[in-house]
Amino acid sequence: MKTERLFSILIYLLQKKKVSAEQLASQFEVSKRTIYRDIDALCSIGIPIISYLGKNGGFTLIDTYKLDKFTFSEEEKRFLLQVLSLKSELFDVQQLATLQRKLELLKDNNQDGGSNISIASSTLHRQTIENETKVKIQNILPVIEQRYKMSISYVSQTANISNRIIQPIKLNFMNGSWYLEAYCEVREALRLFKLTRIRNMQIIKDTTRATNFEETAQSSTKSVKMEEIRLSFSKSELGKLYDFFMEDEITLLENGQVNVTFTYDTNKNMLPFLLMFGRHVKVLAPEWLKNNYMSEIKFIFES
Repeated sequence: MKTERLFSILIYLLQKKKVSAEQLASQFEVSKRTIYRDIDALCSIGIPIISYLGKNGGFTLIDTYKLDKFTFSEEEKRFLLQVLSLKSELFDVQQLATLQRKLELLKDNNQDGGSNISIASSTLHRQTIENETKVKIQNILPVIEQRYKMSISYVSQTANISNRIIQPIKLNFMNGSWYLEAYCEVREALRLFKLTRIRNMQIIKDTTRATNFEETAQSSTKSVKMEEIRLSFSKSELGKLYDFFMEDEITLLENGQVNVTFTYDTNKNMLPFLLMFGRHVKVLAPEWLKNNYMSEIKFIFES
């Protein structure tokens, strides 16, 4: 699981002077891109990882961190894994503060003062919606762990209200919002449920799985279709682009434009992302995405 890998990478870094992305990718049997995302996740909660660029580059922790001070209880370890997996801004502030103090104790010095770590929300919702979503996440996590089912009332994007029996699998953070990936017994397929649209939910203490559950889950994983996407942005968007793309995916052109080339799962809807940039983005390829984007712009203009 991702959370276990993140924690293993942290322990690995604590024991090594410096390790390259290639070494970590080989050690944990994932791609270099995945390693970069994992390192970003670790940094986001204040783990002091230093990145070195170039041929002999890699990752290391600051020298003042020591492995023999890295001691957590099982409950704290579990919380740390949840933080790494679920973008810590949605967890209890007091719990997070306690964990941050423990991380500070890893340092050899005994400087006074508060934590120099600040976690701010990265979602697009108001605080009241954040609080509601936080409660939902805290209720859903034990259901996923215990493999229970849930009964939910769900409002679709087209305003259709339905009642579903679902088997939760994992939480996903996408485009500034939280989604629950689950097997829907009504549709007999995997579905993504946006947490803000789940209006009611009730735990069903039933661990039986649908007969086609494993097959459906596996076929969903295999259905990932990666394709190269090429976009052109105004130079004014450069800072924002580094929130989404790696250095080697971004090309600065002499005419002031910024081209981005990356691979993406084309089963996922890219239009909300493109609309974030308004007139500052142009789709270069593939042709089907260009046509879809233009159709969406036309629809918005005419509506």
